[in-house]
Amino acid sequence: MKILLSFLIFTGLVQITLAQPQDNSQWTLEQCITYAQEHNLTLKQQELTVDAAKNQLELKKLDLLPNLNASSSYTTRLGRVRNDVNYQITDVTTRFSDLNVSSTTPIFEGFTKRKSIEKGKIDWQAALMDVKKAENDLALNITALFIQILFDQELLQSAQQQLEVTNLQMERTEILVKNDKLPQGSLLEMNSMVARELMNVTSLENNLSMSLLELAQALDLNDVADFNIQKPKLPEFAAMESLQDEDIYQVAVNTLPQIAASEMRLESGQKDVEIARGYLWPRLSFSAGWGTSVSKYKNEPQFDFGKKFEDNAFRYYGLNLTIPIFNGLATRKSVASAKISSMNAQYELEKQKLILRKEIQQAQADAVAALRQYRAGAAAVESYQKSFSYTEKRFNLGLINSVDYNVAKADYSKAESDFIQARYTYLLRMKILDFYQGKSLVE
Repeated sequence: MKILLSFLIFTGLVQITLAQPQDNSQWTLEQCITYAQEHNLTLKQQELTVDAAKNQLELKKLDLLPNLNASSSYTTRLGRVRNDVNYQITDVTTRFSDLNVSSTTPIFEGFTKRKSIEKGKIDWQAALMDVKKAENDLALNITALFIQILFDQELLQSAQQQLEVTNLQMERTEILVKNDKLPQGSLLEMNSMVARELMNVTSLENNLSMSLLELAQALDLNDVADFNIQKPKLPEFAAMESLQDEDIYQVAVNTLPQIAASEMRLESGQKDVEIARGYLWPRLSFSAGWGTSVSKYKNEPQFDFGKKFEDNAFRYYGLNLTIPIFNGLATRKSVASAKISSMNAQYELEKQKLILRKEIQQAQADAVAALRQYRAGAAAVESYQKSFSYTEKRFNLGLINSVDYNVAKADYSKAESDFIQARYTYLLRMKILDFYQGKSLVE
């Protein structure tokens, strides 16, 4: 049994050693966030929305330019026509050809085109804010996955250290049993504890592997076999102090892109109202053009195409005024619809601010609770460590049995695990609060 147990321990330690990452495969949090933001396909699709909004803006700007159009036609007509030379009705084939060039320049259109350009700029900026929000959401998700790996790593390290302590204690137990200071059952209990802790180490290794895989997949990496992270220097949690909810909210409401996007869409809705009202105004434009036409009867004698083309040429220019009088009240209904959309955008902005306030309140409460749990966990670890040290000394002297020792060690291990969990939970809560305060997630 000792040989089998030693083989299991050796195999577990080899697996642990092989699981350690190489330096060239370790990713920092900043590298993870940067890579994800540069390669995430969903984010790239979001960026296409920005390009589409910018393209729409350019199209609206081009609407201010004069248009220039040319047209030409060639027609053959069969039937009776009047000859313009002798005024006789004849049955003949006639061919017509014409050429026209025209241009129209808008002078006043109720400011609809200029307001459309202003709206296009706002929609483009709102699309940029949507991309920024998507980047922030992605960064928060990557940060949470990164911290989960840190938690799993430290939990695994703690379990490995506990396993080493148990192995040493098993060696001492063997000596005590040989010296008849402890019964044979104590050694069997220690063997069972080593086996349990080895299983725990293996389970934690699997958890760490899954956490690494989840982060690697979130980064859309093709090769995830050697992926690992670089552990950052953790802050002194006891020195952290949280701001009041209202202070954090005032910073967040002025910096977060989702609020800016909602404000821009409200402004865009107001521009829609102005554009709809613009169609109630008269519209004035200037137009000019040139054209000519040529017609020829079949077998017409002495036909001079060039002379007819020149003689029939004409030019024109003038002002065009359109005054809306009655169009079934469609324009006024469009104004009313635009007002409804604008009011909906106002409600959406208020809703986003309310959601943000609730999120900050929840994040603040979670951070305070996590800090309390962290401090309580630190105190519990210190207390259970002293208790376990005392129990271990008594066990080594043969004053207590292995059952009491195992119970004390299990209590200490659980307290340490709970403390590690509280530590990284508090780290994540503080990162979220830092995000709402406009601070970098990688600091």
